[in-house]
Amino acid sequence: MLPGPDTDSISVAQLHQAVPGGDFSTAQLTHTLNTTTAHVTYLLSKHPVDWSPPRFRRTQHTATRVGQWRIWYEHDRLSLQAIADREEASLATVRLALLKNGTELRPAGSQQGRQRRR
Repeated sequence: MLPGPDTDSISVAQLHQAVPGGDFSTAQLTHTLNTTTAHVTYLLSKHPVDWSPPRFRRTQHTATRVGQWRIWYEHDRLSLQAIADREEASLATVRLALLKNGTELRPAGSQQGRQRRR
């Protein structure tokens, strides 16, 4: 038994909701959840949270999605912008991810039936 409040007095949802989007400390969580450091440490050991910064999580997401992006780009002939819009990512993110994964990019405006901007 840990000192302080009952270990079940804070739900997993409350714990994860209390974790801020960026860097944080156990002391911050202790204060936010109004509990003890031992309690927070115990909860985090039972119910881990993603400690990585948001940028890293976005990078991980990109790595898992690039295969699908390549299919959309090469087989479905979607534009880079269409993929970016569909995935709520930046055009630069999609372009760079495809290039890094060996996709040969079409020249800009090369889609058939699409007029080039003047």
